Amino acid sequence: MGGVAEAGARVASTSGGGPRDIRGKLAMARLPSMPQVLLRLLDLCHKEDVSLVDLAGVIGRDAAMAARVFALASSAAYHGRGRPATLEQCLSLLGMNAIKTIVINESVMQVFTRFTSGRDVDLKRFWGHSLRCALIARELARRGNDGVSPEEAYLGGLLHDVGQLAILATDPEHYTRMFHEYEDNHALCARENEVFSLTHAEVGAWLVEKWELDSFLGDSVLYHHESTARVAAAHPLVRIVLVANRLAVLRGREPSDEENGLVTLCATSITDLGGILEAVEIELVSVAQQLGIELPAPDALPTPPPVEAKAEPDDLSRLAIRIQDIVLVDQTLAGQGTAENVDAAAQGLARAIKLLFELEPALWFEAVGHVFEARPLGLRGNRLGQLRFARGSGSLLASTLSGIPLVVPSGRRGGEIVDEQIFRLVGGAGTVLVPLVSRRAALGVLVARVSSEEQLAALNGRIACLSHFGRGAAEALEAARSTHSPADAGLRASLNSLVHEVSNPLSIIRNYLHVLEGECAEKQFGQPELGIVRGEIDRIGKILQSVRSEKDRRKAGGSVPLDLNRVIEDIVTLCRSSLAVGPGIDIRLDLTPDMPEITSDADGLKQLLLNLLKNAIEAMPGGGSVRVTTAPWGSGSGSSHVEIAVEDNGPGIPKDILARLYQQVTSTKGGHHQGIGLAIVGQLVRELRGLINCRSSAQGTRFQILLPFSGKS
Repeated sequence: MGGVAEAGARVASTSGGGPRDIRGKLAMARLPSMPQVLLRLLDLCHKEDVSLVDLAGVIGRDAAMAARVFALASSAAYHGRGRPATLEQCLSLLGMNAIKTIVINESVMQVFTRFTSGRDVDLKRFWGHSLRCALIARELARRGNDGVSPEEAYLGGLLHDVGQLAILATDPEHYTRMFHEYEDNHALCARENEVFSLTHAEVGAWLVEKWELDSFLGDSVLYHHESTARVAAAHPLVRIVLVANRLAVLRGREPSDEENGLVTLCATSITDLGGILEAVEIELVSVAQQLGIELPAPDALPTPPPVEAKAEPDDLSRLAIRIQDIVLVDQTLAGQGTAENVDAAAQGLARAIKLLFELEPALWFEAVGHVFEARPLGLRGNRLGQLRFARGSGSLLASTLSGIPLVVPSGRRGGEIVDEQIFRLVGGAGTVLVPLVSRRAALGVLVARVSSEEQLAALNGRIACLSHFGRGAAEALEAARSTHSPADAGLRASLNSLVHEVSNPLSIIRNYLHVLEGECAEKQFGQPELGIVRGEIDRIGKILQSVRSEKDRRKAGGSVPLDLNRVIEDIVTLCRSSLAVGPGIDIRLDLTPDMPEITSDADGLKQLLLNLLKNAIEAMPGGGSVRVTTAPWGSGSGSSHVEIAVEDNGPGIPKDILARLYQQVTSTKGGHHQGIGLAIVGQLVRELRGLINCRSSAQGTRFQILLPFSGKS
């Protein structure tokens, strides 16, 4: 036994510990994150247009949050969808709702348990060193020729000291001073071993190995303090992280001859190491400024924390208030129960805003087409029920539909007369206008009375909380409306009628193809494309029937053993034979022969491939080439997945669309294109328990899909 396995055994052992035996508690350790990172993530999570790319950009700056995301994405609950290899794949696997839950839960735990049992620990030096190491590792991988991806190297650098956070969270009483007094070096490891009979490198490697990644990431964490001679023949990722850690302690200082010589371990010839380190320092400072983190000076030495010092009091206080508000709002809205109709839901919201903010609910405006009509709640007066305003008008009520609540003091003039009528009829020291905007639509505006000047001032400091309440209230109204909408039956009838009308011509076409195939067979004139077309018509029929019977698309097909290469060849033959492929389009196949069968949903797989090929072809109206490849994917114990790649040499995907790639967007192709093709692709990949990755530039676009051979992985 050796390496990571031995480190794991030392950590997991329940006996033989040093003076401080923390092994039994490490598995429950909740790693601390920078408060600024959590605040930024909370802000992003409550934006309607946030993308996974936005979240990855912030989570990838914090070792604790990155570790938490990897741990959850690699857990048994998500195994069926494939093993993630990158942070982006983890986030895609978890989905937006799970990510938001992680962010809120981590924030709650950090604030209310005070992960250091009442001690505030300054994480700025640790954060700066980890991110600096990650950025250097990424640059070494980019310039090396050992085949290590820059993303994996970045992750190794970011997480190399994650064991320090685990020990800090487990035994802050005895580790806090150690954490502040020592650099990340052999002296720290020796002191850790003396007190805990473990080092942070061993603990970190054990944590990473629990994720069961198909990677040497755990080894890079374990060996980042080894001698250069001992790692000279180690895996390239191990060497890159070790070198990055050595260079990170320079903190922007000019490297010596010995440090310049370290880069030879990374199979690269860097002639301007000083310039690279300077660029890394500039990027680090930029990231810190964006997050509001004040980094220690480059020449600052580690110092023990002052006995009474509180690290980041403003950030932690703001984070505590934000988390308190979110928890209170969510619990209060949930406590109103499921409403029988929209009116009952609105009354529940009136009770909730009274409980949360001590406001007197007056009325709410409900969206009815392009106008919003008043629905009185608590205050008397028939005149309130006669008011309305138009979407897009100049009123203050309409301006809140952007999602930002307004706290209006008494006496303020409105944008339109309806505003002033509302303020006069509601009365009090002021009026609060809360937009009820869900992720899908603007449902209305809730209006409440403010009783005092002091309350008015306090509410101005709780705009974020009012906004969160408005979003939750809108979701409750939308749920009540959709569940009991009288239009549901009519919509279902329309769908059934549509399916019936489309099925009739499909049946005629299918019968005609059957006759045509028979005639071709009699004349010994082979037309294999006719069989492919007939199969596609059958697939369309299944999709239509699944819509009629409200069944999931994948249940209509089911997983069966498939010859993947044959499926791809049939789809490409169909594309080549159609008018959609112009004379300037060249579709090439590079399929690995003798590929093992995969167990998957044939209909879903065909739809996935058709969407990707159609997207590539339509992106090149002037002609170009599309290349489709297959290959086994995986290492170690064997190939667990098959890789399907579809790449073109078109103009690439615009950056704004790339950031929201698998969401419905406005198509840039014009004409009849709706911009939903890649949204369908993302959904199909999830249904097939796979992973998808996209790289795009001005030279072309490449989609990589990983599907499990077994259908379960």
